[in-house]
Amino acid sequence: MPCFAHQINLCVGEIFKVSPEFKTVSSQVLKIAVYFKNANNKYFIGQLRNIQEEIYGKHIQPMIPEDTRWNSYLTSCTNLIATKNALRVFFLFFIYFLYYFTKN
Repeated sequence: MPCFAHQINLCVGEIFKVSPEFKTVSSQVLKIAVYFKNANNKYFIGQLRNIQEEIYGKHIQPMIPEDTRWNSYLTSCTNLIATKNALRVFFLFFIYFLYYFTKN
């Protein structure tokens, strides 16, 4: 008899594979999480942490979802939603930074 929790993981995993909306969102979540977990982006990771400390008083770590656990996708999405204002400020800062230094 298969484990019920494993069966749920498989069912939800299939939904992510079939639904174009879930595919798009999970792909975007993965890209953002991978970017902020990559050690080559230390400066920008530090900037996001500073913005999070200013806004929330704490640091919210982006999580890379695991393929075998659907709840890791839930946690990844929840973490990004929890830090969405800090991400908005970060990306506005980054766009301004690019604009300013490419203009001059």
